[in-house]
Amino acid sequence: MRESFSKTKIGAILLVVLALVGACKTDPDSILGHGMHDENELVAKYDTAFTIEAFSVSDDSLILQNGSDVLIGASYSPVWGGATYNLVVQLLSLRTADTAYHSGFLTSNFRVDSVVLKLPYSTFYPQHQRMDGRALTFSLYEVTEDLVDGTGYDSAYSSNYQVDYNPVPLSGPITVYPRPYDTLTDTVDGVATTTVPPLHVKLDNRFGTQLLNYVLAMSSSEQEDISALPNYFKGLYLKVDPCNSEGESIVFSVSNLYAEGACITVYFDGNGTSTSYQNFILGPLRFTQVIRDRERSVDQLYKSQMDNQMDTASGNQRLYIEGSGGSRVRFRIPKFPSEINGDKIVINQAVIVLKNVDEGKESDIGYPEQLQCFIYHNRGTESDLPDASDPGGLYDEGRGEYRLNVTRYFQRLAYLNTVDTANGKYYQDYVDISPISDDRYEKPTRVVLYGPRAAKDPMQMEIIYTIVNDTLNR
Repeated sequence: MRESFSKTKIGAILLVVLALVGACKTDPDSILGHGMHDENELVAKYDTAFTIEAFSVSDDSLILQNGSDVLIGASYSPVWGGATYNLVVQLLSLRTADTAYHSGFLTSNFRVDSVVLKLPYSTFYPQHQRMDGRALTFSLYEVTEDLVDGTGYDSAYSSNYQVDYNPVPLSGPITVYPRPYDTLTDTVDGVATTTVPPLHVKLDNRFGTQLLNYVLAMSSSEQEDISALPNYFKGLYLKVDPCNSEGESIVFSVSNLYAEGACITVYFDGNGTSTSYQNFILGPLRFTQVIRDRERSVDQLYKSQMDNQMDTASGNQRLYIEGSGGSRVRFRIPKFPSEINGDKIVINQAVIVLKNVDEGKESDIGYPEQLQCFIYHNRGTESDLPDASDPGGLYDEGRGEYRLNVTRYFQRLAYLNTVDTANGKYYQDYVDISPISDDRYEKPTRVVLYGPRAAKDPMQMEIIYTIVNDTLNR
């Protein structure tokens, strides 16, 4: 509903607007305040009556290669359906004077004593102690395609990429019971240090024998080249079994595999007198592969938007955002700025307001801490809005809402329609909303939001703007 501000509020807005008179008018943003010399020619307005088109789209083309964290686990939700978070990773190793990778002599008559996978915890979901000790089952497979490094658009690996692998497991199925709430305290010289012990998993000894035979087959120069092992063993695929209920959901992240000590250690008896070991480091090339089973969802509005492009009918009621290659929201205000009569305006503030359907309820996996707006062009190519330096979008738990700043974006859109219509198309495309940066790439958090035609708390744009009644000076 549109209404005029009080004179006090108009005066406060004018102080801000008039301070920008000296700005260079060749910059669309700097047109703010230009030519505004008469207070009688300025009318301050507040408005929320905009027609918004919005719907959810799958984010499964998201590139998750070489992130600082990788996810491992399985989840189920009546809304989102099932998902497994699987790891594809290269193994690296050395046999040099650097004993960080090995100990003892490796000869052809070695005998493997044990094989242990070590995965240090970073973060875990659900983020409450009731998840402590839930079962997670997975198997390990050998990757049969060359893994090629790359970044951005050049990366071959999206979250839904299915790697080629030998279906005969190297080890597994293995069931483990992660306990990230357990701690160890070590005291040295009176100083106590408390840590969370990594997850240690015993693997099949035959897998360790296979790895050591690859090392023995290397030339001496290859044994001193940390990148040589992928020539013999292309990579490891850790594939997680689905879970059947919310009470069985468990997902955890492992930080920066290559740097934090995630590895496979093969313990062996090399000379008949002592146990030696060889480490195989996980990384640096790695990515999280997410397998989603949306058919298990019972939320028809969600399933319809995932199955049908631009389903604004379902999006009018509910919108769905999920990290790690889940889903994002796409919206536009197709009649802006004609819905404010095409007036010449200065936008003082514009925010997109999104309300959480489950406000006040505990989220099992967790809500995104912050959302962001951006423009999606194609796989691996996106661009920030002009508001990227001040995006807003933090989740207000007390109000159960997100407020995203789009002030400069819509100011440019108004400028391009009134002054520079030839370049307006770029700013009339859809704007996408997702969890911000690391949350989008490395966390499984998710939230259901009210759409723009919901009976309660609909998605809306709140805008404070000033109508300029005189002619723009060009």
